[in-house]
Amino acid sequence: MYFELAKRNLKRNLLRSVLALLGIIIGVAAISSLGILGGGLKQGIMENLGSISNYIIVFPNYQNGYTSFDKRDIEKLRVLNCKVIPVYATSDFVYIKGKNRKAYANIFGIDKNDIKYLNLKVKVSDTSVAVDTFFSNVNDVNVGDQLEIKNISLRISGIYNSTFLFPDNSLILTAKTYRRFYGENNYNYSRIILYVKNIEDINKIKNETDKILNRKEKKCIIISLNSILEAINGVITKVSYFLMGIGAISLLVAGIGIGNVMLMSVVERTKEIGVMRSIGASKRDIIILFLYEALILGVIGSLIGAFLSLFFGYLIVHYLLKTSLSYYAIFYMIIGITFGILTSLISALYPAYKASRLDPIKALRNE
Repeated sequence: MYFELAKRNLKRNLLRSVLALLGIIIGVAAISSLGILGGGLKQGIMENLGSISNYIIVFPNYQNGYTSFDKRDIEKLRVLNCKVIPVYATSDFVYIKGKNRKAYANIFGIDKNDIKYLNLKVKVSDTSVAVDTFFSNVNDVNVGDQLEIKNISLRISGIYNSTFLFPDNSLILTAKTYRRFYGENNYNYSRIILYVKNIEDINKIKNETDKILNRKEKKCIIISLNSILEAINGVITKVSYFLMGIGAISLLVAGIGIGNVMLMSVVERTKEIGVMRSIGASKRDIIILFLYEALILGVIGSLIGAFLSLFFGYLIVHYLLKTSLSYYAIFYMIIGITFGILTSLISALYPAYKASRLDPIKALRNE
């Protein structure tokens, strides 16, 4: 009964009801869309950088005069429950065969048996080189092309994505080839990468590395890439909530609109309310009737707004962020729907209370 009466009353003032409905739709769509955008951004970052969360990078502490690590440092770290990957590094010009030009690049040397632990999806031999996507795009080279270092030709065997492990504009050689170019007896490493299979052991390994290498003096700086990702995710989460808060302002405005619609409805239906009270309708019945009207607006507007946010969220996440929607989209849709319905009901509380307090006799005399 309440539902049918509420539906009839909303139809009687269709334009006003539609305008109130639009406010709810826009507010819910704003909240859900901004939440989905933040979730998509987080997922995109994890897809691109999540593969490096199992790594710890150890750099020499230049401020204390340390510029490299030696074989003794590497051997000390072998006792840790992780894969120790020493890395050579330098910068040099390479000649691009077929392009008749030189390019400056960061050059890294890694034991060819250790490269598979770096999740770069490339293989490098003593006669080949891997380049990052930046170097490939800027210099217009691809797999199979040849580079020349120290007058020695090397074939490009793979292209990898730049990460915190290796910066933009970089090349990877095997350790043997690197020493061939930059010193056969060179065993000074510019950094050490620790691959920790079980991510739960990251902090433990990091602390143990600090005790081993920084026992007497701070010889190195240890960076856990997992902590960087956690910090990035934390910032994005806060930004997402902030954006959702901005979206909630539009929903608040919509709530005021619903409250206004309900108050005007009380004034216009004063005599009707008096008739209902005179034939036995209680104050509770009047309150429930008005809340039903707000509930109908809230449910319809919230559902439409949520599905619109899903549509626009998909467009943004798929085409702009180049990732895909996941379970988080449903989560933010539910948040938007919940806020939309609650806002509608709360906005109708005072008008419903005011309507229930009308004196039946005075209401019947109202013109």
